[in-house]
Amino acid sequence: MVDAEIEGRLRNARSSGLDLIVGLTLDDVDDLAGHVAAEANRCSEARVRRVLDAVYDRLANIEDMFTDEDHEAADAVSYEAKPFTPKQGQYLAFIYYYTKIHGRAPAEADFQGFFRVTPPVVHQMIKTLAARGFIDREPGAPRSITLRLARARLPDLE
Repeated sequence: MVDAEIEGRLRNARSSGLDLIVGLTLDDVDDLAGHVAAEANRCSEARVRRVLDAVYDRLANIEDMFTDEDHEAADAVSYEAKPFTPKQGQYLAFIYYYTKIHGRAPAEADFQGFFRVTPPVVHQMIKTLAARGFIDREPGAPRSITLRLARARLPDLE
């Protein structure tokens, strides 16, 4: 389900009471969440799917916990959106450049081809980007993704 390096870290995790301590970067957590989402989408057993969904929710909460920023400056001109993970940034940059080149938003199949990932991974990432306010989309409508961030806030597409 996950790459060998992350699997090794998970296998070597140590416990502290009820907590499991794993040395993962924020990008690793994002990758792991994508794999868990893909497995949940493929799973035919409802009970296992619920457990995987709960694991995904926990990973998403961990991600949010480390990417939220406090904005206390009273003289701030505009609200800065939550920072995104490097992988999320690549998806956002892809949306920007694809739309600029083709004059329409990418389809999920376009993400699959570019990032070489499975359909459930792409779908979960799109849902995550929408939930975090980086994009707008109309569920069920093809090519309905619109970027909510200015180009200046996006990383270069690698």
